Amino acid sequence: MAARTLSNSMEMVFTIIALNYWPLPGIVKTTGKAWVKRYRISLVFAAVACVMRPTNGLIWLFLGIQLLLCSSNKFKVASNAMLICGLIIVLDVMVDTRLYNKSWTNFMQHLVFTPYLFFKINVVNNVSLLYGVHTWHWYVSQGIPFIFTTFLPLIGFGLYCIYTTPMFNRIKSLLYLSIWVVIVYSLLPHKEFRFIYPIVPLVLMIAAYGLQQIGSSRWRRRIMLFLVGTQIPMALYTSIWHQRGVMDVMLWIRSLPAETTTVGVLMPCHSTPWYSIVHKDIPMWFLTCEPPLTPGTNALDEADQFYANPTKFLRSHQQDRIWPTTHLLLFDNLIPEVRDYLDDQGYRECRRFFNSHFHDDRRRRGDVVVFCRSA
Repeated sequence: MAARTLSNSMEMVFTIIALNYWPLPGIVKTTGKAWVKRYRISLVFAAVACVMRPTNGLIWLFLGIQLLLCSSNKFKVASNAMLICGLIIVLDVMVDTRLYNKSWTNFMQHLVFTPYLFFKINVVNNVSLLYGVHTWHWYVSQGIPFIFTTFLPLIGFGLYCIYTTPMFNRIKSLLYLSIWVVIVYSLLPHKEFRFIYPIVPLVLMIAAYGLQQIGSSRWRRRIMLFLVGTQIPMALYTSIWHQRGVMDVMLWIRSLPAETTTVGVLMPCHSTPWYSIVHKDIPMWFLTCEPPLTPGTNALDEADQFYANPTKFLRSHQQDRIWPTTHLLLFDNLIPEVRDYLDDQGYRECRRFFNSHFHDDRRRRGDVVVFCRSA
């Protein structure tokens, strides 16, 4: 359920570690031998980050070109980059090919390079567009304000202080990098908060610098209290209460006897955790949302087909899944559209779990409701 967010979080961590060792122009000189070891360490973490999330290459494309142009030792910069990145790519191909093919037979005939597949599917075939198209200013108008919330005033003040002091020369590379990332991602139609995770620590560093520049220690303490007083409640709310119903319902399913329980999930795909929470061999199915990978394929996934006409979908898809199930899970706002049909099928509401006070996705609003089928 959280694999994508976890990969972005790991990408952010690896990126920051790599930046810590990166020879930033104006700060680290690329002369002598001391910088080479740190540069190689940086390249390893950067290459792994790019393997995890190929779009991370945007960061290192910018920094790599900048370093190559500013360095007095261009050969070492280029040769080390090609060697280390090449080794990481070879290792990635070997691991991916082995895992996808499950054997070493005909290894060379079926090579798998996941970053290439990522680029082909999401960029060339534009499959990512199926998961939402946003306006060009989305990151500036929604993404950044949502992520940084009450840090925004400090970020603005920090930027002002940086531009009006000699500190600008030391941090301008990271500032330009952050701007570059936001601009490039803004050009892509599909946008998500997690895409700009790698620059979050860089922007928070600007906020920290702004806080440091406030002369009055009393005001610094007040601002710290304000940040703690706003960030911790938001963290607690989103961690403990917001969207907890999708977790609670699966914990409840886990308490049921596996021998007599079957479950159907009538929600947008991947709304709930799965066997990682249930830990029982309970037959379950959910509405899928696999993207069409071949031209001419129906662009509507199962979830879209279901929400377009719920009762028609249920009538026409009883043969390709377990039906009837002993339990159906759905969000509260769907009930008016399917209640009559579920009544006819012998289903009655048996449990209800609070999920959220608000949600940006209309399909996921309201409580999580369980309908049980009477024997």
